[in-house]
Amino acid sequence: MGTISINVDSFYSKRAYYPYIPAPVFDALEAAYLEGKETAEVSESDYNVMLSNLKNAKLCPGQS
Repeated sequence: MGTISINVDSFYSKRAYYPYIPAPVFDALEAAYLEGKETAEVSESDYNVMLSNLKNAKLCPGQS
């Protein structure tokens, strides 16, 4: 799998998400935030793991 660009603010600004974000995704989000970037490049497979974790925790963006 390749990489995907994700919005930093959509995930990094929500502390409730932190336990569900894989370390490589969190590190990329944090680095992008510290550099003032709006997006971070992450592994598509790590991103999918994060979404699955958030869905299971009923925290997925747009999930009711």
